[in-house]
Amino acid sequence: MKKITTILSLFLLMTLISFLGWRSIEHEVLMRKNNETLLAKSHINNIKLSIESLLNQRISYFNSLISMIDSDHNNAKELLEKETDFRKIFVINKNNILFLSHSEDSSWHSLVESIALDHSLLLNLKDHDEQFQPNSGWYQNYDHLIYWFIVSDDIIGFELSTVKLTFDIINLLDNQSLEDNFKLINNDKQIYSNGKTFENEITESLKYPLQNWHLTYYYSSPNLVNLYILGIGGIGLLILVLFGFVFYGYREYTRTLRLAKQQVTFVGQVSHEFKTPLTNITLYSEMLSEYLEEEPAPIPDYLQVISAESKRLTRLIQNVLTFNKPNNLNIKPVNLTALLKQVYLTFKPILAAKSLQLNLINLENDCIVNTDADSVMQILNNFLSNAEKYASKGKQVDLSLCRSGKQVVITVRDYGEGVASHLLKQIFKPFYRVSSSITEGVSGTGIGLTIANQLAKQLQGEIKVINKKPGIAFSLILMEQKNENINC
Repeated sequence: MKKITTILSLFLLMTLISFLGWRSIEHEVLMRKNNETLLAKSHINNIKLSIESLLNQRISYFNSLISMIDSDHNNAKELLEKETDFRKIFVINKNNILFLSHSEDSSWHSLVESIALDHSLLLNLKDHDEQFQPNSGWYQNYDHLIYWFIVSDDIIGFELSTVKLTFDIINLLDNQSLEDNFKLINNDKQIYSNGKTFENEITESLKYPLQNWHLTYYYSSPNLVNLYILGIGGIGLLILVLFGFVFYGYREYTRTLRLAKQQVTFVGQVSHEFKTPLTNITLYSEMLSEYLEEEPAPIPDYLQVISAESKRLTRLIQNVLTFNKPNNLNIKPVNLTALLKQVYLTFKPILAAKSLQLNLINLENDCIVNTDADSVMQILNNFLSNAEKYASKGKQVDLSLCRSGKQVVITVRDYGEGVASHLLKQIFKPFYRVSSSITEGVSGTGIGLTIANQLAKQLQGEIKVINKKPGIAFSLILMEQKNENINC
């Protein structure tokens, strides 16, 4: 099941990396296309400005000609003969046509007459409002493009030579030696073309009065082949590197797990071999203590030490064997009050040897629950053994039994230095030992609390650990069974 979960997790991770990588490539492609479009718009705008600047030069030139036209309009005729930027001139005073060149041109004559009758025709509604009345501007009527001025009461108009303007625009674009690809069209007539055509194009119109002129700009698509190759290659490389790390981690994990299993198996076998002779040592030391009870000191003391140490070693071996193989529980009604008194009597001299006073407090009377007495005893042994090893500076240890709702709580609280809050979960991991001054030089296997936690879960209970000030409190919580025999 774990392998299937791991394979599915890797597959999902690979899919996620591929998806994010592909979206990054698509984003980069979109960015490059947008950049190409923005660059094309920038170029087409520069070309438009060049053309429109030429038209603005015409406006400046026409403004300079106003002062040359005298009252009898003779200079107007001379200007028509030598200037090529405009073709025709008219001068209107109020509703009277004072001067009109090319009067034989009926369409031109009609146009100027209509202007004389209604001056508002010259006003381009796009270029002014009711509060602002311009005194110059462009007027376009079919093929006639007129630039007009108001001087005193006279309206002077020049018809622009669009042919001359077109030639000037062509010369201007040729002189700029542009590398852009575009074409300039006046209505359906192509005026200028440069470069090649591509699949991408942008078409924009020039401003009034050249609004019928259209500029089409061509540009190629960015080369995306290399981008796709690099992007896909990068995704593949990232996945390979990830698989490499996962494979390396998995290999190290399995190697560590295999070594740990070998160590546990070895320790378990050795411990099992130790168990029988150690039982004999404990038994004969107790018999010898009774037999030599009346002997002078220090013989009884030495025997007591041998008996205490053999019992301690028995507990250590029992821990190892329990860790190596789960206990077979013997669930039956257990008087926890009596059990705690037994634990108290067992550990009181052991803790006293380390100058620790064991206090039995808040002891509920005749608290009986369905549980496994040996497992509860082993859990409490681990709690008290830790207090003996790591909390001797606290000088006392409290052992209590109380009832909280439907829970029965057995607590071992010491008054030592405690454990850092962020390590409270770590201490239940196998072979984990807190690295600090209180553990330095103290022997331990690092599996006592792991075993205690396993046993608590087997008993359908739990262990809670709380930092106190000072010290730390380990609590074994057993649930009250819905059984008539439970009297706690």
